[in-house]
Amino acid sequence: MDMECANFRFDHRLGTIYGYIGRRGLRNLVLPRKSVPHAYELHSAANSVLSNALRAALEHYFAGVPVDFSDIPLDLTGATPFRQHVWLTARELRWGETCTYAGLGERMGRGPGVARAVGQALGANPAPIVVPCHRILAADGLGGFGAGLTWKRELLRVEAG
Repeated sequence: MDMECANFRFDHRLGTIYGYIGRRGLRNLVLPRKSVPHAYELHSAANSVLSNALRAALEHYFAGVPVDFSDIPLDLTGATPFRQHVWLTARELRWGETCTYAGLGERMGRGPGVARAVGQALGANPAPIVVPCHRILAADGLGGFGAGLTWKRELLRVEAG
């Protein structure tokens, strides 16, 4: 089992969500998967203002209150410009709004031909929920989700009201 560092923790009925908040913003948010167990060691206090804002936003989100997470800065250091463009474009989707991978490519101004690359970038999304990759669907159904389809269905259910 891998041991990873985190400085943010949020308990949810599907499991504990861990994250790491750096000086520049949220670096990652990890939704638990039963099939891929991880252990997280909480260390060093996170930026308390950002940590409190993220906790409040997640509490509202899971209570069914529309949240856009726009006040949560991201630290996308190390990601390719294409991935950053995918993630930032996905962040523009409103609560409950969905689109296809090809549709997100079109929103990016790249056309539907980048659907597969969009899917790969979303699969590497470091901050699910905050970057709402669960809102992007395959043309023929749900598509994939890094934390598993149980989480994708849960997030879509929350937003459906």
